[in-house]
Amino acid sequence: MIQNYFKIAIRNLWRNKIFTFINVLGLALGLTACLLISLFIYDELSFDRFHPHADNIYRIVEKQKQGEEIYDVAVTPGPLAPALKADFAEIAEVAQIGKWNGTFRQGDKVFEEKEMYFGSHELLKIFDFPLVKGDLKTVLKKPNELIINEKTALKYFGEDWKNNKNILGKVFKLNGGDEFVLVGVVKDLPSNSHLQFDFLMSFEYVKLDKWSYNWGSNNFHTYVQLRADANMKDFEQKIENQLIKYNEKTESKLYLQVLTDIYLYSKFAFYTDSWNKRGDIFYVKIFAVVGLIVLFIACFNFINLTTARATTRSKEVGIRKTIGAQRYQLVIQFIGESLCLVLSAVLLASALVVYVLPFFNQISGKNLSINYLDSQFIFSILGLTLVTALLASIYPAFLLSSFQPVKVLKGVLKIESGKSFRKSLIIIQFAFSIALIVCTTIIYTQLAYIQQKDLGFEKSQLMYVRMGGQLREKSHLLKNDLQKLAFIESVSATTSTLVNAANESNVAWEGQAEGDEFLITQMMTDPDFIPTVAMKMAHGRNFSLQNASDTAAYIINEQAAKRMGYTGEQALGKKLKFWGLEGTIIGVVQDFHFRPLNVAIAPLIMRYRPKEFFFNVLVKVKPNQVNSLIATLPSLYKKYEAETPLQYGFVEEELDKLYWQEQKIGKIILYFSCLSIFIACLGLFGLATFAAETRTKEICIRKILGASILQITSLLSKDFLRLVLVAFIIASPVAYYFMDKWLSDFAYRITISWWVFALAGVSAITIALITVSWQSIKAALMNPVKSLRSE
Repeated sequence: MIQNYFKIAIRNLWRNKIFTFINVLGLALGLTACLLISLFIYDELSFDRFHPHADNIYRIVEKQKQGEEIYDVAVTPGPLAPALKADFAEIAEVAQIGKWNGTFRQGDKVFEEKEMYFGSHELLKIFDFPLVKGDLKTVLKKPNELIINEKTALKYFGEDWKNNKNILGKVFKLNGGDEFVLVGVVKDLPSNSHLQFDFLMSFEYVKLDKWSYNWGSNNFHTYVQLRADANMKDFEQKIENQLIKYNEKTESKLYLQVLTDIYLYSKFAFYTDSWNKRGDIFYVKIFAVVGLIVLFIACFNFINLTTARATTRSKEVGIRKTIGAQRYQLVIQFIGESLCLVLSAVLLASALVVYVLPFFNQISGKNLSINYLDSQFIFSILGLTLVTALLASIYPAFLLSSFQPVKVLKGVLKIESGKSFRKSLIIIQFAFSIALIVCTTIIYTQLAYIQQKDLGFEKSQLMYVRMGGQLREKSHLLKNDLQKLAFIESVSATTSTLVNAANESNVAWEGQAEGDEFLITQMMTDPDFIPTVAMKMAHGRNFSLQNASDTAAYIINEQAAKRMGYTGEQALGKKLKFWGLEGTIIGVVQDFHFRPLNVAIAPLIMRYRPKEFFFNVLVKVKPNQVNSLIATLPSLYKKYEAETPLQYGFVEEELDKLYWQEQKIGKIILYFSCLSIFIACLGLFGLATFAAETRTKEICIRKILGASILQITSLLSKDFLRLVLVAFIIASPVAYYFMDKWLSDFAYRITISWWVFALAGVSAITIALITVSWQSIKAALMNPVKSLRSE
C-alpha cells in the first residue's frame, strides 16, 4: 500500500510540474531562511554557557543613585572584590577585570593593542580559559606579569611559538615604559564568550594606582562564583546594602547579574559595559519572528495551492472512498505526498544554506558553520522536516479526505470553506510581508537620521591620529609640524576621539548637596580643541595659552551645569573638584553628542593639563586634501616615534561603526523582507495560474462578446488586489506598534510618518499586480476558438 501511495504521489507531482516547482522552491526558500536564522539564534543563546560552573557565576553590578535618578551601572570599585571575599562565606571565588589600551613592544615587534585588560589571578579559576603554556596556580599573582592568547603569541613569536620553550619569561614593554613578564599563553577564547582579551595583565598592578583603585572610582567589572550550596537570592539580599558599609558616602546598592544573561541582557547606563561583546535579546526575538514569518508564508503557499487544486483530485478521492478507502488512509496518503515535497525542499534548502552561509556571515558579523554529521543538527533537520510537513499538509489532507463520494461523482461538489481559508492565508502572507517592508523602511530612515543629525560638532574631514609610546608626552611636537602644512585647517591634542567617550568618574562642586553624586565623562583637551571641531560656547570662554591659570580650570557642558543646579551663567567662576584637583569653571560648552544617539547627552567635563599624556591628535583637513595628509603623515610620525606603529582613522567613519548592530539588523530584515515578498508572489502566481485555467471558458466567451484585454486582466486581478489591500490595513498598525517600541530605545529618533506605510502599501500592491497581471494577460491573449474547441 505504501508503495502504491508513493507511486501516486510521484505521478501527481510530475503531472503538475509548475505547481510542484512553486511548492518546492517556496518551501526551500522558507526553510533556508529558517535554518540561517536558527543558526544565528543558537549562537546568540550559547554565549558563556560553555563554562562548567556557568550556573553559579554572576557579575556584581550597581544601582547607582545620582540625585533623584537611579542608574544601573556595570562597573564597581576596585576594593570591592577582596572586601566581599572576606565577608561572605558563600563566595567560592571573586575576580575583577578592567579595560586598558596602549602599545606593547616585544623585541623588534611593536603593535597597538585594543583588547588589553587587567585581570586578577582568580579570573582563570572562575572561567574556563585553559592555559596552553604556564602554571594556572601561579600566573598573574605578581604586578608585572601578563598572559596572552594563542593568536597574539602567533603575532609576536611566529608560527613555531608552541615549540619555543623560551617564550615564557619574555618581556613586553607597555607604552614604552613599564615592563611585564610573559607567564602564560591562554587558549584562544571562544567566540561565544562575552569576555574577549588578547592581553591580560596582572590586577596587582592596578592596586598600586591610588587614582583608579579606591572606593570612589568605579572602573572594574567584578565577578563572583558562589558555592554550590549557596542560594543566589539570599546572597543578593545580603550584599544589597554592603557598598554603603564599605563607603559611607554612597547610596548605591549591589545586585547580581547571571553570567549567561550578560551578553543579551546588558543595557547599563553610561556604557559601563561597552568593553564586552554585547548582543540584544530584542533582536534575537525579531530574528525568530522573521524566520517563522518566512517559513509560514512558504507553508501557506503550499496550503493555498493544494486546496485550490482540490477539485482536480475530487474524483480520485470519490472513487477511492467508493471502493472502500477509509478517511485516515487518504489523510496518510496526502501527508505522505506533502512529505515527499518537503523532503525535496529540505535537500534543496541544505544546498542553498551552504551556498548562502558565507554571505549571511558577512552581513550578520558572525562566523557560523554547519556540521552535517552532528547528531543535534540531524535531529533538528528531521524535526523541522516533520513540523513543516505537518504544518503545510494537515489542513489540505483533511479537506481532501472529507469529500463526499456522491457529490463528487455527480459533479455538484463546492468547496466554499477552502476558498475562504485561502483568502485568509493570502491576507496573512501579505500582511507579514508589508509589515516587514514597513520595519525595514523605518530602520533605514532612523539610520539616515542618525548619520545626518547635527552632533554639535563638525565631523567631516576630521582625522584622528593615535599617539603611541613617548609621543604621548610630546604630542605638541607632532601638532606643531601638522599645523605648518598648507592643507591642514587646525590641529588639537586630546584624550578623546569624540567617539563613544566612556571615561567616567565622580565630581564635587560648589553648592553640592550632601549625598548628591553623579558620574561625569571627562576628556582632556587643549585650547585648539573647540575651534578644531567647531563646537560653540554657551557661556564663558575657551581655554587659552595666555592664561597660565587655565591649567587648573574646567569647561563643562550644558548637561553638567544643569545637573549641578546651575542655570545660564551661574556656573562661571564656581569651584569644582575632579580627580582630587580643585579648579574653577571658566566656560560652558553647548551640548554635543559624544555617545551613540540611543542614549541622551550626559554630563561632561573638559580639562587642560599640558604636562599630562594626550592619546590623540585631531586634525581638521581642508576639502579634497585627505590623500595629501595620508601621504605625509607616516614620515612626520616616525620623526618623533619610531617604535610604535602609526594608527589613524576618520571620526565620521568611527561614528558610523557605533550603529553596526542596527545596520546589521536593517540589512538582514531587508533581505528577508524581499524573500518573503518573493515567496508570497510565487504563491500568488500559482493561484493566478490556476484561476486562469479554471476560468478558461468564461474568458473565451467574454472575448467573443467583445471584452478587452484590460477588462479581462482586471477581472482576474481585482480579487487578489482586494486581499492585498486588506493585508495592508491589518499590517500597518501592527508594524507601527513594534517599530515605535524599537525607536523608544533611541533618545533621539524620527517620527514615524504616513509615507512609510503608503510606500509599503503601494510597493506590495504593485508587486502583486505585476505578478497576477502576467498570468492574466497571458490568459486574455489566448485564442478563444482553440480553447472552446478543446472544451
